[in-house]
Amino acid sequence: MDRVALTGISRQVIKELAANSIRTVEIRSPHNFFALLDVSLGDVIFVTETCASDVVAGTMGLLVRVKELQLVTHRMIQTGADFYEESEAQAARVQLQVVGHGRARGGQEFKVGSPQVVEVDEVCYYDAR
Repeated sequence: MDRVALTGISRQVIKELAANSIRTVEIRSPHNFFALLDVSLGDVIFVTETCASDVVAGTMGLLVRVKELQLVTHRMIQTGADFYEESEAQAARVQLQVVGHGRARGGQEFKVGSPQVVEVDEVCYYDAR
């Protein structure tokens, strides 16, 4: 089944998610931020530590359900004796709940500004690799 993918997620976050079954993460990377814009509450997505351009058939990850999704803006201000600089950055906070493990069967070519979609099979604990 085709799933939106969050790629390049740190190994530590994936381990904590697998161990605790539910976790909230803040997504700042543009490719994952755009991917979350196409996701609705309750959707099942694919999360992997592999970077977007390296996702190929056989890439392992977690299948997770989106429980909460919040878009936030971070405002940063820097001042000095002769300057004042203000900038904003968008981020997404998403609460994920583990549904199971998944293995990529194939996927679309990675394009900047569009979500990474991957064809994923659910892997049961009794499946051999």
